[in-house]
Amino acid sequence: MRAALEVCRRWEGEGKQVAAATLVAVAGSAPRREGARLLVSSAGEAWGSVSNGCVEGDVAAHAAEVLRTGRSRLAAYGIADEQAFEVGLSCGGEIEVFIEPWAGLESLLTAAAAEEFVGALATVVAGPGEGSHGVYDRERGIVAGDLPGAAAASLLPDLPAMVDAERSRTLAVGGSRVFVEILAPAPRLLLFGAGHTAEALVPLAAAAGFRVTVCDPRPGLALPERYPAAAAVLVGWPDRIVPGLACDRRTYAVVLAHDPRLEAPLLPLLLASPARYIGVLGSRGTHGARLRRLAAEGWPPEQLARLHGPIGLDIGAANPEEVAVAIVAEMVAARRGRLGAGGAAAG
Repeated sequence: MRAALEVCRRWEGEGKQVAAATLVAVAGSAPRREGARLLVSSAGEAWGSVSNGCVEGDVAAHAAEVLRTGRSRLAAYGIADEQAFEVGLSCGGEIEVFIEPWAGLESLLTAAAAEEFVGALATVVAGPGEGSHGVYDRERGIVAGDLPGAAAASLLPDLPAMVDAERSRTLAVGGSRVFVEILAPAPRLLLFGAGHTAEALVPLAAAAGFRVTVCDPRPGLALPERYPAAAAVLVGWPDRIVPGLACDRRTYAVVLAHDPRLEAPLLPLLLASPARYIGVLGSRGTHGARLRRLAAEGWPPEQLARLHGPIGLDIGAANPEEVAVAIVAEMVAARRGRLGAGGAAAG
């Protein structure tokens, strides 16, 4: 969303009108997920994608008509698998794309465009109130927009869970269909323990959409030049660093240094936080001893179950690069709600 708003701002500054086509529903196999967006200017420029090229031409034609008339529209595309390579979606899925003029939307989203905003944009894509919007803050509820009152109130109870799940989707609300697009900063990864595995992990995690902070008490290893993809590299012991990091529901923690001197102060701090994921390096034997030690300190089983160890999905990783792949895969599974008991990805 933020990148799209930047493009919209630039085009409008050049005197152009902007239409936005947003993927609001997906059934079956499709190349993009809900929330993917294509912008089209009145000069014929295009930015983004809703289908990796399969239907972009037709969507752009709809967008030109939307700019001409000022009226939004919902376009549906679908094709059977046996016909997939003839026309439409080559993967055989079905999608719906909502196309609307974006005049004035940037000003509506001023607060939501802030880097740390956590909430959602609700757009009525069909039915009464079509084309209206509502901006929701996760904690404060609706903060802007012209969404009909009944629809705005109906979304409130479920909004926090929807934001935490990070899954944009279309809902039936009364007689309307409302697309709820999650607006939130990239999740944060706190990586404790510099070294070869950390050096392999940081660029992979950054490429997967995590903002990475590397933490280590050893200044000789915690060198920013070793982690160019990291947002920050901090030197210090956990009891000094962690309290200032404000771990929240969008925080992922990876502990690669299984030195008791680091783990002893660190793990209680992480377990006391609402961190989304806590992964800890070490063999099964090491992890078992870790759990017994923490249980003896009074941590209940439901808290200890939050520790994923040995860290990473079991792919038979044999070197730092493969371990990094396994860790990122497990974090993505946790982020998408696909991580089952014992760290296994749900089917």
